[in-house]
Amino acid sequence: MAKPRVFISSTFFDLKQVRADIDRFIKEVGYEPVRNEAGNIPYGKDEKLEEYCYKEISDIDILIGIIGGRYGSESQYEPYSISQIEIKTAIEQQKQVYLFIEKNVLAEYQTYLINKGNKTVKFKFVDSPKIYDFIQEIELLPKNNVIQGFETAQEIVLYLKEQ
Repeated sequence: MAKPRVFISSTFFDLKQVRADIDRFIKEVGYEPVRNEAGNIPYGKDEKLEEYCYKEISDIDILIGIIGGRYGSESQYEPYSISQIEIKTAIEQQKQVYLFIEKNVLAEYQTYLINKGNKTVKFKFVDSPKIYDFIQEIELLPKNNVIQGFETAQEIVLYLKEQ
């Protein structure tokens, strides 16, 4: 029987250590982690690199989406970041999705909701309010939208162990 494949989706530089800790946990439980920086996504010459990430979603069982304060690389196809499209693709394909948002970002999201549309508001914990737009979009989904706050990778690991 094949090992369950778990795709770790997030921006890279700000969440590098969290990604590594989650990768280690996934291996410890006997699953196969899928991370771009570890070479787990095969690329070809026929399409743009981000397209291969989206295609890989069809071959996974679980997606762990980690949202921090960085928006990340903008998609060349849609008005979302590449990480956001990875999450959206997994949800559309009805994969099991676990979403984790840094607690500071999650707390400031409430300020965003109160001030939505006010272009003069500056946010401390995100580099783009598009992150909050995306969180709201996820919250409004009828299913597969459970969101957990986190401060450390260990909190994510403990939550996943309970699942």
